[in-house]
Amino acid sequence: SAGYVWSEVLQDCIRVFEKGIRTESVRGDNRSVYIVFSPDSSQVELFFSDGQPNEILERRGLPSGGYAWNVEDDDTKNVRLEDGRWTVSQCGRLIYRQAEEAAGN
Repeated sequence: SAGYVWSEVLQDCIRVFEKGIRTESVRGDNRSVYIVFSPDSSQVELFFSDGQPNEILERRGLPSGGYAWNVEDDDTKNVRLEDGRWTVSQCGRLIYRQAEEAAGN
């Protein structure tokens, strides 16, 4: 039915705006990415508003403590929580960030 898509990490059909965390492009081009966590948070799946294929990232512990989700030895997306907001970066550059008013929900 309308609005449902398959989520690999949840093994279920979901509506990403219900299950996912919305992050917005920092370039101001109205693109967004929804971050969907697997039940144990070991993986995240990224759903892109512009129709890019979904990406699945693995959780890794950071030397400083906390976690980031990415793909080893690759310049793919990197998901992490920074200052209470979810962010998506690539090659060390921030590309998507959770809207401030949405953080903490």
